[in-house]
Amino acid sequence: MDRDRLKDIQTADISESNVNEDFVHWLKTKGPNYLLIIMIVIAGMLWWQNYQRGEEQYQAEAWSAYAEAASTGLPASLEDVAQVHADVDALQELGLLSAADLYLKAVINNNTVGNNEATTTILTADERSFYLDKADALYAELIKNDDNSDSITLFVVSGMFGRAAVAESKGDTENAKHYYELILARASDVFPGLSTQAKYRIETLDTLTDAIVLPTDAEVTARNNQVEQRDPTPVNSTIDALKDLSDSNE
Repeated sequence: MDRDRLKDIQTADISESNVNEDFVHWLKTKGPNYLLIIMIVIAGMLWWQNYQRGEEQYQAEAWSAYAEAASTGLPASLEDVAQVHADVDALQELGLLSAADLYLKAVINNNTVGNNEATTTILTADERSFYLDKADALYAELIKNDDNSDSITLFVVSGMFGRAAVAESKGDTENAKHYYELILARASDVFPGLSTQAKYRIETLDTLTDAIVLPTDAEVTARNNQVEQRDPTPVNSTIDALKDLSDSNE
């Protein structure tokens, strides 16, 4: 082997040795810091993935709780969902609205809440008053959460319609008109159809003040017992038609 080649080999060995020593020095001084950063990044990614999975599971459980509460037909269960899961999507607004609607529906059907086709209980005057007050309070709480955003408009307008319906049920047409006017101002840009409906109800509020006179029991009994007098003259349209035809031929 010539001297030049041997010199090149020795030089290469020395260079590689220096590189290895530099790498070892880097690993000893800066390597742990970079390794720690990489481990932190990996741990952060794993934590974020677990957090997202947890959030998705929590949302699914919250919506499942709402579905179960709605199936019971009990407003109190829906109120619980609205309170416990207020941080999930629009469950707070939906729970309040659904609970209030159940109270109002019970008044309209004149049955206590939770009734089904097998068991029905007629509302007493106190229960009717309680249901109306409870529905009104829930609608009011729903409206209180209004942040003037388009996303919550439908819930707020539904609450205003609910309060107007409660006012009508109590015979308070002035308050009902007030809520309908609020709907005109709140929904005209986003839901013009609801504004039109509110305007129509304002125009027909006066009909609610007209007193409805029901017949007495005696009048109903007399009407049912009334025998309609029959005309004793026989009616035979076929004979009359033939007679008219005969007269015209003569």
